[in-house]
Amino acid sequence: MRPARPDLSDFANLHALVVEDDAGGMAIIGVMMRYLGIDAFIDATGEDVLSIANAMNPLPNIIFLDINLPKTTGYDIIKLLRADPKFKAATIVAVTAQDADTEIPKCKEAGFNAYIGKPISRMRFPKQLRRIIAGEEVWETY
Repeated sequence: MRPARPDLSDFANLHALVVEDDAGGMAIIGVMMRYLGIDAFIDATGEDVLSIANAMNPLPNIIFLDINLPKTTGYDIIKLLRADPKFKAATIVAVTAQDADTEIPKCKEAGFNAYIGKPISRMRFPKQLRRIIAGEEVWETY
């Protein structure tokens, strides 16, 4: 039995910024964004994320942040984003392979709206994303 295809209309108004330095993670997220019909920009470094986010048209309403990046962290980036009035209310999701027991409390304290552990499941991601955009709490390790 084939799994049901997600209702893609849920994602029609999403404009995503993805900050991910791992090529495998980037590929999976990119494929999922295209499959779901989400307008997305993927940044591999996070170094100039505020300028990138501000240059997007329309502005991103959901942002996926890897926690460990080459020259910065998702924690540093969320501080910058939350300080900008345009992104204060944006949905920001931590996406990381770091230990969930350690990182989930830190992510909650830092102001993330959700946490999805790596590796990202192609089967679960649409459901997780649907729950996130519905305002449900998603703090899952995979």
